[in-house]
Amino acid sequence: MKTNYFSDCNTLDQLKARYKELAMLHHPDRGGNTQIMQQINLQYESMKKNPSLKFWKQKEEAKQDFIEFPEIINKIIGLEGIIIELCGSWLWLSGNTFRYKQQLKKVGFLYADQKHFWYWRPHNYKSANRKPISIEEIRRKYGSDLYNHSPKKELEEKSL
Repeated sequence: MKTNYFSDCNTLDQLKARYKELAMLHHPDRGGNTQIMQQINLQYESMKKNPSLKFWKQKEEAKQDFIEFPEIINKIIGLEGIIIELCGSWLWLSGNTFRYKQQLKKVGFLYADQKHFWYWRPHNYKSANRKPISIEEIRRKYGSDLYNHSPKKELEEKSL
């Protein structure tokens, strides 16, 4: 009978902690069984790729992101000349962003110097990559939904 070693894991942090615990018990170098450790490794890799675990590290943060995301969209949707792109759970802004620099900072956007894009990400979610990747690679990996909205009037700073 095959055991599901990670059935109670709901977040990536829980998954990592459970893996460490299981490796300490079952790794052959620590006197464990090779076949069991191989099953653990296969299940871990499968679970780690589960997209539902990547972004929802804590329930409260997930709720906050659900609340914040529409508010952020509403604050930037009216900015003239801004192109809004959704890649995975991150928002990327391009276009004529220079004149909105202070406003974007207030909303919580950060600037990616090498990409020349502004971005917003869910709370406590950071890229695991240690070397920069291009926006094209990000688009290929996570997909991309582009919103190019150019209304006639600009959103005033005081509304942000």
